[in-house]
Amino acid sequence: MLTRGVLLAGLPCLLAAGPIGVASATPTPPPPVVVSGDNNSGTVDTTVTAPGLPSAPNHPTGSSSSDAGNGITCVWTAESAYSQQLFVELGSDPNGTWYDVSCSDGSVTLGVYVPPASGNVPPAVVLAGTLAQTAANSLQLPAPRAARSPAGQALVGLATWFWVDPAQWQPLTQRTTAGPVWAEVTATPVSTTWDPGDGMGVLACSGPGTPYDRTRPEAQQSTDCSHTYRRSSADQPQTGPQVNDRFFTVTVTATWQITWRGPAGSGGTLAPLTRQSTFALPVAQRQTVVTSGSG
Repeated sequence: MLTRGVLLAGLPCLLAAGPIGVASATPTPPPPVVVSGDNNSGTVDTTVTAPGLPSAPNHPTGSSSSDAGNGITCVWTAESAYSQQLFVELGSDPNGTWYDVSCSDGSVTLGVYVPPASGNVPPAVVLAGTLAQTAANSLQLPAPRAARSPAGQALVGLATWFWVDPAQWQPLTQRTTAGPVWAEVTATPVSTTWDPGDGMGVLACSGPGTPYDRTRPEAQQSTDCSHTYRRSSADQPQTGPQVNDRFFTVTVTATWQITWRGPAGSGGTLAPLTRQSTFALPVAQRQTVVTSGSG
């Protein structure tokens, strides 16, 4: 069953009992309509708003569907102009709108009052938070494009720098709308983790890593995202036609922070999203060349 604040049982009862639950001649703004569902032990509260639409003096006569967030779908249908006028004569704010609500769980409620809103349109088609999750699921987040230095094979005992292409390290936004309700989701990359593949643990980096600049002296550069291999990949399975086609598999995971905003100042944080990619990295022993003088 759905319960709603600021409602009347129906027009016949209202006429018999008088102006129950409506404002006096000088009405104070009624509280927002709250829709609560208890099916499957789920509860969701939503304030009815209608942002971003031009003001319209006439009352709507159409209907819209709203999802209480637990599988219950409700159809909100505006009362006729005649009924709206009766409510006004009984003291209702003429800028508000009255609806009849029929839900998929079998409940029917007559005479639900919606406070004045821009455009005075039917209640939200779906909850902004549900839209936000839908938008987040639609985000086309790229798999991290990894780079390293040295660019070819890594060398035992020499730090290998890792980083993600800086062009990928920028926020991405997805906006979804449904009727008067909208949700804008922003994904911001915040960190990377790197598994070097040699069994020495995972490297956690606070950002994408720092690209190595070959045009600058090494002493003037630093990174928090490097790994020093202690053994070569010579003991790894051969994966190609050449005897030296033996690699460590490096796995990089980029984590994206997900935030959203919606109408009437709504917003929040959703679960982080991750994207992952791998690449093969050969690691060789450094060769020492010894020369001796003649004479």
